[in-house]
Amino acid sequence: MSESTDRPLRVAESGAAGSAADEDDRTVAIHQPNYLPWLGYFEKIRRSDVFVLLDDAEYSSDSWINRNRIKTPHGWTWLTVPVRGSSRPIEDVEIVDDGWRETHRKSLQASYGGAAHYDEFGAFFAATYARSWESLCELNVHLVRQLADRLELDCEFVRASTLEVDATGSERIVRLCEALAADRYYSGEGARSYNDPELFEDAGIVLEYQSFDPPRYDQRFGEFLPNLSVVDPLLNVGAERTRELLGVGSDDG
Repeated sequence: MSESTDRPLRVAESGAAGSAADEDDRTVAIHQPNYLPWLGYFEKIRRSDVFVLLDDAEYSSDSWINRNRIKTPHGWTWLTVPVRGSSRPIEDVEIVDDGWRETHRKSLQASYGGAAHYDEFGAFFAATYARSWESLCELNVHLVRQLADRLELDCEFVRASTLEVDATGSERIVRLCEALAADRYYSGEGARSYNDPELFEDAGIVLEYQSFDPPRYDQRFGEFLPNLSVVDPLLNVGAERTRELLGVGSDDG
C-alpha cells in the first residue's frame, strides 16, 4: 500500500472521454466461467487482450455459473445445468447427470428453431449437447471459448488455476494482472464496491470499469427482454450483427 493517499488514482470510466485504452496497453479482464453468458460478458472479452477464467473461485449455487436465461413464446426461462454440491472451487464442480443435455437442446430448438440464424449455430449446439460432460467448468470454458471464436473476438484465454497466485480479494486480482503483465484491468461495474483502487495504483495498473448498456436487437415473441444469454442475439440476428452489438469496429475496439 502506498504511504501517500493524496495522489490521484488512475481509475478510468469506460466510454468516457479519454478512457479508451492506448493501442499498446495490455488489458486484462477476469471473470468466473459462466454458462452461456450474456452479451456484457463477451463485451469484456472484446475489450481484453487476456481474459482470465476464474476457475479456482468458489462455486455459488444457482448462479450464472450453472444457468442462464433464454426467451420462449411465454417469456423467459432458465436453462440450468444440474450439479452436485457447493462450497468447492468451480473447477471441481461435477455435473449430476446427462438428462439436462437433451432438455437444453430441445429448449433451444423449440424457442429458436424458427429464428433467422438458428441454422448458423444449431449444429454447434447439437454437437455440444451430444457430448457427455462431467465437469461444469470444462463445459463452460468450451462454450465461452467457442462462442468467442465464432464472434471473431481476438483474445487470449488463461485459466486462473494455472497462474498459482496465492492471495484473496483485490490483492489477488492485482497479482493476477501482474502475472500477465497487465497495464489495465477492465472490471465489471459490480466490483466497484470492493475493488481497492490504491492497490491497482501502486502496481501501475489502470483500473477501468465496464459501462455496457444492453443494446436492443430484433427479437422474437413480443416485447423485448434484455440481459438474456448470448444465444438470444446470436440465433436471432447472427454473429455479424452480434459483433456490432458488442461494439466491434467502434473507435475503442
